[in-house]
Amino acid sequence: MILHLVVFKLSNPFQWCDDEVVDAEAATRQHPKQIKEINGWFCARNISLREQAMDFVVMGLFENQEDLSAYLIHPDHQQGVRKWKKIASWEVVDIDLGSDTTRFFGLLNGIANNRVALV
Repeated sequence: MILHLVVFKLSNPFQWCDDEVVDAEAATRQHPKQIKEINGWFCARNISLREQAMDFVVMGLFENQEDLSAYLIHPDHQQGVRKWKKIASWEVVDIDLGSDTTRFFGLLNGIANNRVALV
């Protein structure tokens, strides 16, 4: 299973009340309804006031690299990318949850060995 993490930083002068930002966030929240390759989805605004903090996070779960690749080129995802490009920058991390280099502790132990509960 692949965990796809994306953290966004709104560009100056954009804020959460701006129509473009509201639209990009709404589009992102709809991806699981449009893209069948998504096995799990989480997105949320950051609540930290720290200067180095990012503004928004997306976590997607994909069965394998092929499903992640299909998601990346899906028209609905590409539409979201275009919306975010106008208002923010972002960084991406893709993690193979089954890798020997991946470790789980505490409440995240349930993810180990691909025992993710998909709702």
